[in-house]
Amino acid sequence: MAKFCANGHQMEDSWEICPYCQKTGFAGVAAGGAGAAKTRLETAPPPPPGSAAGSAPAGGRKTVLLSEMRKAPVVGWFVAMSGEQKGDDFRVRDGQNLLGSSADCDIVIRDVTVSGHHASIRHKEERFILTDLDSTNGTFLNQGAESVAREDLKDNDTVRVGDVVLKFKCL
Repeated sequence: MAKFCANGHQMEDSWEICPYCQKTGFAGVAAGGAGAAKTRLETAPPPPPGSAAGSAPAGGRKTVLLSEMRKAPVVGWFVAMSGEQKGDDFRVRDGQNLLGSSADCDIVIRDVTVSGHHASIRHKEERFILTDLDSTNGTFLNQGAESVAREDLKDNDTVRVGDVVLKFKCL
């Protein structure tokens, strides 16, 4: 069996501490072994200020099975009808989908008129619900003149976020 430190450096079986990062080793699955599951190293967010730092695992990281990290099924999509990304399509997955210009959004729209976290699209019980997240320039549905706070989305609806128009398609 191969032995690795908490940072993933391979170590000799006789070593107790990794010479690279000074962390202790742990036994891993031998490469190509029967029933070996693929894993990924995941980092936990830093603890909030003022909390006890001793309660988190060493380094704040853990290894999780990739099969547990599978994405939710695709239930619809948006197609950009205007803007820099005209013609690009964006998948909408079951559950919550964030739409905005921030890199951590599920649907990233590169436009200066789109807020970081502009809107959310939630698919639940065969319904799509569009919610504006207090965006600067508003979220508009089907050429409406008033920004919407929360509305149901239907197949072929158009959504305008900032200056970008998106056409919605559901499966």
